[in-house]
Amino acid sequence: MNTLLDKNGLATSDIFIYVYNVNPVTNEYIYSTYEFLNQGIGLPAYSYIEKPLPEKAGFAICRGESGWEYIADFRNQVVYSIETGEELNVTELGSLANNVTIFKPKTAFDKWHGSSWVTDSEALHKLTIVQIKEKKYQLESIAKEMIEKLSDAIELDMALPDDTFKLKEWRKYRVLLDQIDINSPHNISWPLPPAK
Repeated sequence: MNTLLDKNGLATSDIFIYVYNVNPVTNEYIYSTYEFLNQGIGLPAYSYIEKPLPEKAGFAICRGESGWEYIADFRNQVVYSIETGEELNVTELGSLANNVTIFKPKTAFDKWHGSSWVTDSEALHKLTIVQIKEKKYQLESIAKEMIEKLSDAIELDMALPDDTFKLKEWRKYRVLLDQIDINSPHNISWPLPPAK
């Protein structure tokens, strides 16, 4: 024990002394203060006279049972669940849990394989096919609606001068949409719709 304090941690004389304060919950060093202690008075709660370790990137300085120690500090860093890929924020001191990683998945279809993310190509392909089907259906619906409107106008002798041409262009467009092979999503070249 320091000669300024006795074996019970009480001041041996009236003294000014630097003390190093810790968070009462985490024991993390937070700041130092210059204190006056009357003889027979102890240190303020959660404070120590031993100087903390120097700062070290990626670590917090904490007071352990045997003195100052470095504890891994990932607080305020984003990590990712290796089970779901979900983004999480670290709020406590210490090493990362075994079910998280600092590496961000590249797609929503990545699965963790030991030390890295691997994209589930089959699941990604299935979603791409579903999205292409939806887009194709929407475009075919628009084409169908335009063809019906133009056909009605022509059939009822209410067509504008270029409606017959427009009808033919919309029908061609619908055929081109129908010819799209949704199973080859990377080779799709969507046709441009005719003017309305």
